[in-house]
Amino acid sequence: MKKYLLASAAAILLSAGAAQADTYLSILGGSTWDPGLTVGAGKQGLDNGFNFGARVGHDLDEYGLKNFSADVDLFYNQSHFSDMPGQHIRSLSSMADLIYRPDLGLPVDLYGGAGLGVINTEYGNGAVSGSGSVLGWQMLGGVEYPVSNDMKLFVEYRYQNAHDVNVGGLPIGNTSNNLSVGMKFHM
Repeated sequence: MKKYLLASAAAILLSAGAAQADTYLSILGGSTWDPGLTVGAGKQGLDNGFNFGARVGHDLDEYGLKNFSADVDLFYNQSHFSDMPGQHIRSLSSMADLIYRPDLGLPVDLYGGAGLGVINTEYGNGAVSGSGSVLGWQMLGGVEYPVSNDMKLFVEYRYQNAHDVNVGGLPIGNTSNNLSVGMKFHM
C-alpha cells in the first residue's frame, strides 16, 4: 500500500508540470494532536506530533461549479504514545477533496471541504507493530491570504479519520486533529 501512496504522490507532483492557470500546488506542515487512539477496546494517550503534505488542485468554475475546486492531497502525520517513549503511530493518506471558497469580498479567502481516500496507519508499541490501510475521510477548512497574483499563504485545520485498521490482530481507530500553515502556488 505504501507503494500505491508513493506512486500517487509522484503522479500529483508530476501533474503540476502540465498545469493551467486555474491549477494550484500547495505545500503545508504543522502540528498534530489526537483525541486518543482506540486500540481494541481501550484507548491510548498520544503526545502532540507533526504533519506535512502537498496537494494539487483545479478550480471548477469552467465546469459551472463557481467557487468550487477539486484536489488530490498526500498527507503524513506522526505522534508518539504519552506513556511509552519511542512508541509511535504514523499515518500516510492520499485523498480526493472537494473544496468550497465563498466569495465574501474580504481581503482573505475562507474555504472548507471534505475528502475521501486511503489512509495507511503504522502502529508500533513494542509488543505489536505493523501497518494497514483502510478507506478514510477528512474535513478541512482554512484561511488564505494573497501575497501576490500567483501565491497565497494559508492556515488550515484538518480532521482525519481512519477506523478499523487491523495491525497484529488489533483493531486500531486512528483519528487526528491537524493545524498546518502553508503556501499555495497558482500555475
